[in-house]
Amino acid sequence: MPGVRERLNYRVRMAGQRVDQVWSRANKRFVPSNVPAYDGQPRLGIVTVNFSTTRYLALLLLTLCEQRDLRLVHRIAIVDNGSRDGGREFADRLERAVPRVHVVKNRYFLNHARGMRAGVRVLDRADRGDPKPVNMLLFLDTDVIFRDPSAIGALADAAAGDAALVGQLSTRTDVPHPFIHASFFAVRRDVYGRRDIEPLVYHGSPASWQQQSIAKAGLRIVDFPSYRGGYALHRGRSGYAASVVHRPWHPTATKAMRDPHFSGVPDGEAIWREVESRHAPMLEPAREAELIDVLATRLAVLGTDGE
Repeated sequence: MPGVRERLNYRVRMAGQRVDQVWSRANKRFVPSNVPAYDGQPRLGIVTVNFSTTRYLALLLLTLCEQRDLRLVHRIAIVDNGSRDGGREFADRLERAVPRVHVVKNRYFLNHARGMRAGVRVLDRADRGDPKPVNMLLFLDTDVIFRDPSAIGALADAAAGDAALVGQLSTRTDVPHPFIHASFFAVRRDVYGRRDIEPLVYHGSPASWQQQSIAKAGLRIVDFPSYRGGYALHRGRSGYAASVVHRPWHPTATKAMRDPHFSGVPDGEAIWREVESRHAPMLEPAREAELIDVLATRLAVLGTDGE
């Protein structure tokens, strides 16, 4: 039976979710969004939210750098939700080294959906005046790794044309609409800004309402087998586990589900260990300066497609 602290944190989470949901929906209704219409050629903007999971963030970026079509990524937004494992400093150094990496540092209301929304806003600011603005938002959890070097290209192919939402469709039967896990999905920037499309909200599945509204609007949803096709792998629940160590009084620190699930991929844990061990030397804290240099060199190609 849950203890007093677990019950209190549950109530705090529920209250926080309600406040965030009301605020984000009201903001979506009344703040205008001037986003150019999608031209059918995906220019990806990656958004990821770090919650004291900086080692995984570095691993994500290293595997991203192995992508053959990295030029299709135009910008990267890293939102730091009050990390206490050196994440703020790491993000700052990377932002200084890579012009197309943009950092947001949140101090309060540290929920994942708010971080995702902040990431989109910083991409909007960065894109002002850019003749090739981001037109497809790719949301990735920090504990996602790329396994197949063709993943970005395959995702862009899937998103070309009139696709509004791209990601791995779940086989869940307990939701009345197409369901794509929020750890890896892409949504068109102009669709994200539409007033009839729900915002990302603080929720057990922050993209669920948005996906439901996209389906209700009759927009095209593309099933992209990010995990079952071997393109990527999601460790899962790493933020919950990190909060126990770095923010023990955060409402998520008492959540029961903290063990990684690897998205149900067969041998997922072994695959993760192999990829992590391959990059382990570069993940050592003493080599952070070298890591930044490596990332800066490889990420210099961001947004250079067609040039």
